[in-house]
Amino acid sequence: MSRWGVTLVSVQPSIVQVHHRGHRGVDGIMRLIELASHDGPLETTLNAMCHELAAIAEVDIASVYVREADLLVMRGNYGFAPTAIGVTALSVGEGITGLVAECMRPVSAAHAATEASYKHVPGLGEERFPVFAGIPLIAGGEVIGVLVLQRTETAFETNEVTLATALGAPITLAIERRRAAAIRSARLAGLAHVGGTVLGHAAVVATTTALAKAPIDLERSTLRLRDDLGRAMRRLQDADVPAVGAALDRFALALCDQRLRERLVAAADHPSGLRSVAKDYARAPYRLGTVPEAADAATEIEELCVLLGDPRQLRTGAIWIADRIGAFIAIAAVARGASALVASDAVSPAAIAIARAAKLTCVSDVSGLFGWARPDDLLAVDGDSGTVLVHPAPADIERLRHAR
Repeated sequence: MSRWGVTLVSVQPSIVQVHHRGHRGVDGIMRLIELASHDGPLETTLNAMCHELAAIAEVDIASVYVREADLLVMRGNYGFAPTAIGVTALSVGEGITGLVAECMRPVSAAHAATEASYKHVPGLGEERFPVFAGIPLIAGGEVIGVLVLQRTETAFETNEVTLATALGAPITLAIERRRAAAIRSARLAGLAHVGGTVLGHAAVVATTTALAKAPIDLERSTLRLRDDLGRAMRRLQDADVPAVGAALDRFALALCDQRLRERLVAAADHPSGLRSVAKDYARAPYRLGTVPEAADAATEIEELCVLLGDPRQLRTGAIWIADRIGAFIAIAAVARGASALVASDAVSPAAIAIARAAKLTCVSDVSGLFGWARPDDLLAVDGDSGTVLVHPAPADIERLRHAR
């Protein structure tokens, strides 16, 4: 107490604690969330997730059954023989696992084999792990799978069932992502230009009408394109093809074009500025009656505007997809390390020459490309046959990876 009769309370400073790596539970849960977003075969992902689940929940067995029509098929497991995966199956309502799916609620048992609903699976060996907990995996109001945890002794307590229910969320996400992808899986045919087999995620080259509405930092965007030009020139320096050198020269001249720069400066602060500049250049050849040569130049200016307004969606390693692809987009793709170029319509002769010089897989005339593909979708591009797979099946992914 102070001399004024006021009680003094010692206030401890707050402490921010960073939970670094090394905590099994925290690390495991973060790993589960990461795995849920992985592409590739579902069984591979679920097996990895079961391994993490077993460590977090401290159980001997972790299994994920995926609902396929009226069957629950084991597609992921830790603890049983690998031969059980894809073979062990129960009908909805069959066994305790089927009961979990039927009642859509968690179910636990201290000794599963003594329960009336127990169903023995020959050769599995689960009788050695009688303590059971099953968690329904629910999406869209329906059961899409069941998570099963088993151990040799000590019944699951309520808090453990609660934890298991929470751990089921990233598993549900992983299954749902595959189901959604399967709905939009497609095999599209196009015209092959540059061979190679590529697996990657889609990055969409914007059209001028879809450019970002916000004003741009013209200086920064121009500097980025100058850097792109420098990288492309280094990567294409051994290309003894006149069309490639001419395209690089046009790119450099466009960046130095004072009249174009003045128009871009005037438009940079307006939301529709880049669109208006691109539109004016697109119309000019038709007003002057100088198509098609001038039209090709106008198309390249449109591409320059697209690249200036690109909010870094056109990233390294991605498969760049566009309506049409000209020389400037191809130069940027080479500079930024794109893994392939795919167009729903045409690819210009100059762009093809650039792609060939850079050994950049290239396919054009892919009908239905934008009806199926979305940004970040997984694509597989076969530049030898001109085939584009949208959300390829696991077997196709493994075949392509083997080919690579």
